[in-house]
Amino acid sequence: MKNIRIERLFEHTKLLCFGRYVLTAPADSRLAFGRDFPTLPNQAKDIDKVMDAERAKILAADKTAEINYFGKGPAPNTWLIRSYMDDTAKKLELEGFHNYHIVGPHIFVNDRGTAKSRGVTADSILQGTIEIAQDLRPRTPDEVPTEQGLCHEFGFRRLDGSKGNVLTQVGLHMAALPDVVFSVESNQTVNTKFTGNSDGLLKLIADRKREAGSSYPKLTTLREGRKNVHGWNGEESLVRRADGAHDFEWMFIGENGGSVARPGNLDVTMRTKVMADRIGAAPASSLNDEEAIALWDRLLDGLKFRVAVPGAPADAVAIQ
Repeated sequence: MKNIRIERLFEHTKLLCFGRYVLTAPADSRLAFGRDFPTLPNQAKDIDKVMDAERAKILAADKTAEINYFGKGPAPNTWLIRSYMDDTAKKLELEGFHNYHIVGPHIFVNDRGTAKSRGVTADSILQGTIEIAQDLRPRTPDEVPTEQGLCHEFGFRRLDGSKGNVLTQVGLHMAALPDVVFSVESNQTVNTKFTGNSDGLLKLIADRKREAGSSYPKLTTLREGRKNVHGWNGEESLVRRADGAHDFEWMFIGENGGSVARPGNLDVTMRTKVMADRIGAAPASSLNDEEAIALWDRLLDGLKFRVAVPGAPADAVAIQ
């Protein structure tokens, strides 16, 4: 049954993109990016100061540190610092690359390092820098590109649909519900062979309860069990804490190593009564149980791929 208050909240919506995903959210919503392409927003004009500060930092860290190159990078609008952090790094040929991409008014930072054991060479790093420079452009918060690639907070990178980002993390904030935070984390290549990484949400919760025993917090379970979201056959647990805060979670575990369409781990949470990034800190939850569940279902249903990726069903794609 539809909830009138939540339906009114969604009378005017917009798509917000992050990584390869989008959320359908109320028009007054915004995304807070967690792990993302490191960016210095609106600092392109200060590139000289940024690089000077990084050089000073490298040299101050160890008396044997060396700067091998300082200047323009291998592609237009790129700058580069190559260095050894100390004499041991030099002997082992572990060279650091601090790449700076000037993209509109912003600086995107891509730090890499050579590693023979993994086949990472200076040439491969320079080639990667050139490719990123060709594919990276600015993006405004409300722009939703229709081409293949990754949405970053301040930019967009064109990327083939069979390739993906390793880790995406964002939080959705809605102006009408300031104490509610809806978060999504996707880890495409997590190793699910490790103990704990392959466990579903309900087993993880059961393990926590068993380990905590009588000290496990008193919770009211509103809904719990399997829940399929656009072909991701995951599990959810919707509970209310004793202080009235809602703590909702849904988790999908994919195959080891994952793929773009079926990441190794996809974890979604929604919490109410949040203030200053602390659950329970707000005076009260702005939602009752029925409203919280209705909002959760609506937002979870609106989590999709922005455009088609190999292996994703049609109903998992927002822009056909």
